[in-house]
Amino acid sequence: MTARALLLLAALLAAHPARAEAPESVYERLQSSAEPEDRIRACVELSSAAYRGPRAYRALAAAMDRDLSERVRQAAAVAALAYPGGQTLALIDSFLKAERGAAVRSAVLVALSTEAAHFENPDATRIIVFSLTEDPSPGVRLAAAAALGARGDVLALGAVGRASEKDPDKGVRAAARRAMTVLSRPPKPKPKPQPHAPPEPDAVFGKDPCPRPWGWCGCSGAIKLKPKCLTRDECRSLQSEMRRHDLSCEWDSPGRD
Repeated sequence: MTARALLLLAALLAAHPARAEAPESVYERLQSSAEPEDRIRACVELSSAAYRGPRAYRALAAAMDRDLSERVRQAAAVAALAYPGGQTLALIDSFLKAERGAAVRSAVLVALSTEAAHFENPDATRIIVFSLTEDPSPGVRLAAAAALGARGDVLALGAVGRASEKDPDKGVRAAARRAMTVLSRPPKPKPKPQPHAPPEPDAVFGKDPCPRPWGWCGCSGAIKLKPKCLTRDECRSLQSEMRRHDLSCEWDSPGRD
């Protein structure tokens, strides 16, 4: 592993303290099993939220760097994507630039495009854009174009547009045009919040709903009045009125019966 990768790994591990530790057998399978399928299953297990921690990440990073099987390196990289943060993206960026297998690079780009841990990070888009513009494999560039369409980040619009016209491979150009169609669509307007239906005027505490932003307003003192479903301001007004009768009123949390 390069010195830069080790520094990135150290930073990421500091940001992600250990949770539960994976069983020792999982690490043994990843490091020692002669069967790629066993090592792939170990990668999947180490990506589980329950096991994400320093040792699990070190094991995945080592498999990305050293495993002789393309399928295992791919599984390890996809599993590492579950770790959020810029350090993970930097590690994936280094991996994609060093990885020899075009099919591996393609699969990792596709996984990166929709990985929830990095969906809001524009650096993930930039990594895919780099592959679209710089990767020597037409298959990887095609996967990158499709990944950018699936990701839907307009940050990629310029690069996708250029690829749709200038990429030397017609398949990549076609994939970039499809991505352009997606990226050029106007964003869907956010739905307007619907006004809440007012509560029933004779709503009964403990029986009828009292939806937000209303709440139950109960007044008590020498006597106890039945709670009413009111807004906070309405309850304050009632409190002012009830003080003349030596009663105090309290307003409960909205939406609670």
